[in-house]
Amino acid sequence: MSSLEHPGRAEAGAERAADGRRTTELGPVAESYDQLHRIDLLALARESRGVPPASYDSLVCAVFQAAEVCLLNLVRMAARTQACVEAEDIAGASRSIQWSNGFHRLLRKLGSVMFDFRSIFGASSTAGPTSISIADSAGYAAYADALRGLEETVKESLLLGAPEVARATIASKSIDDALYRVLHGIRIGCHDATKWEGDLTGIPVETHRSVDELLSTEILARAVAATELNASTMHGEFVALHQIPEILCAEANDHLEVAIRHLRSSSLSEAAQHLAACRTMLEPIVEAQRVMAEHLATGEYHAFRTNLGPASGTHSLAIKQHMFKDLFKHLWNDMEAWLGSLGEPSLDDAVRHIDERRHQDAAAWLRHSVVDQAFQLHFAHQEWRHEHLHMPRNCLGSGGTKSMIGIPDGPQAVYKMREAANCQSALAAVHRARRVSLANSAPDSPLAKLIADPASVDSELMRVVGEATREYFPQVQEQSYQPFRSGAAERNP
Repeated sequence: MSSLEHPGRAEAGAERAADGRRTTELGPVAESYDQLHRIDLLALARESRGVPPASYDSLVCAVFQAAEVCLLNLVRMAARTQACVEAEDIAGASRSIQWSNGFHRLLRKLGSVMFDFRSIFGASSTAGPTSISIADSAGYAAYADALRGLEETVKESLLLGAPEVARATIASKSIDDALYRVLHGIRIGCHDATKWEGDLTGIPVETHRSVDELLSTEILARAVAATELNASTMHGEFVALHQIPEILCAEANDHLEVAIRHLRSSSLSEAAQHLAACRTMLEPIVEAQRVMAEHLATGEYHAFRTNLGPASGTHSLAIKQHMFKDLFKHLWNDMEAWLGSLGEPSLDDAVRHIDERRHQDAAAWLRHSVVDQAFQLHFAHQEWRHEHLHMPRNCLGSGGTKSMIGIPDGPQAVYKMREAANCQSALAAVHRARRVSLANSAPDSPLAKLIADPASVDSELMRVVGEATREYFPQVQEQSYQPFRSGAAERNP
């Protein structure tokens, strides 16, 4: 296949603009992960909330700020869908509707974790003097307007303009039909909206500020609008599915740090509560990865890959350096130290006795709850790592395809990162003591052997993607390794 046959390929090379920035025909090339995803604006919105850190109110703010980013992206996708319907581009409308449904799924997850947080912190912590609702945000108002515009166009062009076609499509077609996907996708999104809106309505908080002030919706709108690339690409959606985890992971890290400090002081009830909050916050972070895996096509990623610059091969500060490195290390070292302080002959005995005696009294149950929440948190870590692997598998492929920071084989590097994390001494020791496997795999099973076979369809697709990626981006294969670096201090509870 020649590079000209690639359906979404932008110019792989980049030139210098008058201001010195590298640019392609689509727009500027990001110089860093932080610049690409406007971490500065997300941090400013976070700092402007005016609520106590690692609190119930800060959890509410993080969920609502993530929901606001979802809504602002739904506005863009509704407009894109409307334009496609007006142009009789039903296939294009179908693609945008599918992406919209992905963001509705994320909003559904945000609504469900909001319920979980209210349950975790209990009535006394959630009995604020006022309440907030997502319907009071600027993003919600913009989406309601955009949805009205889309509905008017769909009714005029599809339901009233060609009623027999619409009726026959809904009555007899299936998801292999583009028009069916448009009409069905709209009703799925509408039904989902009634659920997430209800779940994000009347949430008690201590603050008396308006929703827009509390969430800094103007700053978030700037962060979402700052993608700067040609709107025909899926670059905006790619950025959004990084911005939402950034907002949520920054909040989760605060609770994890507090949980570690409580564990050290033997404040076990508080430690379990904050570990539960951290684990719950990871659920929509994992969901964001899944939405990207299901909807972002290989060619769509390749279309804007050059513009990602080094951010294409770089994890975020919140996830890589803090959640999975700094705080991860401290949590499991302190878990091992705490278990060793319980007076049992060995770590195995300590863990076994905690589980065996958990129903004997309140203190025993608290000890069990701390261990249980720590294990659940790591399982959520494993889920994120599994979902994250879709990106290098789907968009880089096998055969030594380098990432934008020069990692020799992108997918293999991510697999090795997961394996290295599970080799952390304290983590491995506590899991062995509880008889819980860290492998999370069955390498000798018939299914695993079938998939891993070099002749399998999965292996062949990985090979094809790798060949295409290396052909479209030959200059990347010549780059030397540029390791992840950050000037941010280690989070040291």
